[in-house]
Amino acid sequence: MATRTVITFSLIALAAIGLVSMLFNAPGALARQLVIAAVTVAVIVLIYRLVMRKRLGGNGEDRAFAKAARQSKKRLKSRKKTTHPSTPATKKKPLRRKSSANLRVIEGKKGKKNNRASS
Repeated sequence: MATRTVITFSLIALAAIGLVSMLFNAPGALARQLVIAAVTVAVIVLIYRLVMRKRLGGNGEDRAFAKAARQSKKRLKSRKKTTHPSTPATKKKPLRRKSSANLRVIEGKKGKKNNRASS
């Protein structure tokens, strides 16, 4: 095993041993430490989100996007309710449009054979 893996597993094992011994010796202190750790993590996450929101330009764009998405969903639902299934006999084939590209054939050297070995 690599050195990092050994160090990681030994730290995890020591932490587990410490948690188990603290659970049996001082369960109140363990609960207090877990609550303090949870509150600390919550405060750090809250501060991080506030800082990132200000840095990214606020939450107005997110609200506008969410509102537009809701309106789009409502519109799609109303379309699905009002449409009637069409029968295959009434379907019409779409008309083909003529190509509007003006293409011209350029005369080439079709009659001549190229001797590629000599050129």
